[in-house]
Amino acid sequence: MRPQWLIDLHDEFPGTAAVAAALDDALIVEPRDVMTGRWPAVQEGRTVVAYGTMPTMRSLRRVRQLGEAVFDDYTMLRCSFYYRHVYDLLGRTAVLVPFSAVPALPLRRMFDSDQVFIRSDSNYKLFPAGVHAIEDLNHWLQTYNQYRDELVVISEVVNFDHEYRCFCRNGRFVCGSSYPTEPFLPVPDPVRAFAETVAARLLTHGATMITVDVGESPDGALRLVELGGVNSWGIYGSNVADFIAAMEAEALSRADV
Repeated sequence: MRPQWLIDLHDEFPGTAAVAAALDDALIVEPRDVMTGRWPAVQEGRTVVAYGTMPTMRSLRRVRQLGEAVFDDYTMLRCSFYYRHVYDLLGRTAVLVPFSAVPALPLRRMFDSDQVFIRSDSNYKLFPAGVHAIEDLNHWLQTYNQYRDELVVISEVVNFDHEYRCFCRNGRFVCGSSYPTEPFLPVPDPVRAFAETVAARLLTHGATMITVDVGESPDGALRLVELGGVNSWGIYGSNVADFIAAMEAEALSRADV
């Protein structure tokens, strides 16, 4: 029997509508379900797969008998975890520091630039990632001061001609496309191979399913943008059937363990 899908259909997450449209019997998770803890009833013994927004997936992980529907390990998907395994594939200098330490850092000397890129350590984006002029950082730091106790990533600024999202299972490419803007382009073979190299390293640490975001610089160099999960990451122009098949295979594999 095919796994049962639970989908958190959300207007701001187009991937959920695409996946739901390709399934015959997906159960839709309503906002009130998450708030009240009344999740859709699933046939006893049926394997479950979930797809939707990260807040809903995090809540679902805590639900007895349904939590296995979420494959993402949000602790593993922090830069502070996975950078140690793939730092050489970033292709740029990056440091992890407490948010509150940023004003004390000699950023111009560290990066030999008037700009830096800053993002949250967590893929649960606490604030927008982006490029900042160092001279304007004080205002930005004050705006997001509530996160002063969190870790942030500061890196040198690199430019990409294209970025690609690659879904990988067991260290192998499953599906993917360029992102985040249309027209979505197919993933070139060198990018697939690069993504598989990254995914294989994380596979040895238990990440059987993962997204690998790859940037292609103007000179053709490939760099790791970030790693993500699969239950709450957009599929963009990926082949929906291939994504569904990989997710269901992973769910069935886990159910057999």
